[in-house]
Amino acid sequence: MIVADTTIARVTGRRALAVGGTPALEAEIHLRGGASGRAVAPVAAGRGRTAHAGVHEIASVVDAALHGLDARRHDDVDASLTRLNTYSPTRVGAEVLAACSIGALRAAAEAAGQPLYRYLQPDTGRMPLVVATVLASGAPATELGQLSVLPLTAISAEEALDACAAIHSAALRESPSHRAANDAGVPLFQDDERGLELLTAAIERAGFVPGGEIAIAAELNPGTAGRVDPADRSAGGAGRTSRRGERLARWIERFPIVVLEDRFAAGECPTTESTSRTGFGSLLRVGTLAGRDGETDSPGDWQVRRLRGAIIVTPEQAGTASEVLTAFDTARRAGWDTAVAADASGTDDAAAVHLAVGWGAGILKLGSVADAASAARWNELLRIDGALRPGASHARMLAAARRVH
Repeated sequence: MIVADTTIARVTGRRALAVGGTPALEAEIHLRGGASGRAVAPVAAGRGRTAHAGVHEIASVVDAALHGLDARRHDDVDASLTRLNTYSPTRVGAEVLAACSIGALRAAAEAAGQPLYRYLQPDTGRMPLVVATVLASGAPATELGQLSVLPLTAISAEEALDACAAIHSAALRESPSHRAANDAGVPLFQDDERGLELLTAAIERAGFVPGGEIAIAAELNPGTAGRVDPADRSAGGAGRTSRRGERLARWIERFPIVVLEDRFAAGECPTTESTSRTGFGSLLRVGTLAGRDGETDSPGDWQVRRLRGAIIVTPEQAGTASEVLTAFDTARRAGWDTAVAADASGTDDAAAVHLAVGWGAGILKLGSVADAASAARWNELLRIDGALRPGASHARMLAAARRVH
């Protein structure tokens, strides 16, 4: 039986596995009262890290640093973790910080007898707008890396899932090389414009109105040379845009793109010491929808009117949960929106879903419906949605997308 003592008794670490055989780390926080919480974080590729190193760091320094702390005082837990990376002679890995921080949140939630999203926000009733990947670039020179869909009019997570699955199936049939897919089962495109055409056709083939019921999110390929100046993202910036910006403006005008995802440029994001140190990797430009003649009930005529910033964070890769929440608060004060992305490296941990709902993020980026790791997150979203309904605000998703909530 779980009792009320939320003092951290011990922290254990173990190896975990991500999709594709890549290494990951699992941390488990044990409380004196019997509750515990686990979280998995990917080991950063290409930095010489191993899961064994993370397990050793948890045993050698993290266990002692967190022992005796109250898991409910999460700022204190995260501050102790951050100090290990600031003052400790041996800095711990980013996966250690993320896994231990989220694990402590889960342990506190279990001790309270609540799911994590409810523990974070007891009166939550707002579900995020879901983004699901449908196509991915199969050529390194493409401007766009991934193309995703947003079910704007879905009134439940189940309806959003059905729409994304139908579009995914249609994209497989529309793709001339549908057998070519990445590890997540996502069909590939070799040309940007052709990819956008293919996705729009798949939306229509699945029985939806592009721009009305389903919008498009485009992730800019970080591997392409150069980057887009903020002015280049304006669809009305003729004469001031670069050739890349002109292409983006043309695509925004032609296709129902309401989200562009890109990397941060220096000075572009509302920043705090924690956001700059943690190195959040991406931003969103979220487009508002408006009728060409002021009509909002004519979906086929909707277009992007303007683009505006939003911070998107992958919690399993972004340091402690407190740092993420600080970044979100800073962004919101600056008028930016917030988004949570599930870990793209493929662990089956569904913490990102709980964090997105509990933190009130406007967008949740879940990955492909054909990916085994994404399936676990979709299933968790369905469970949360079932628990929140009928009070969840799915019906306001479309209006929120128009306004840029």
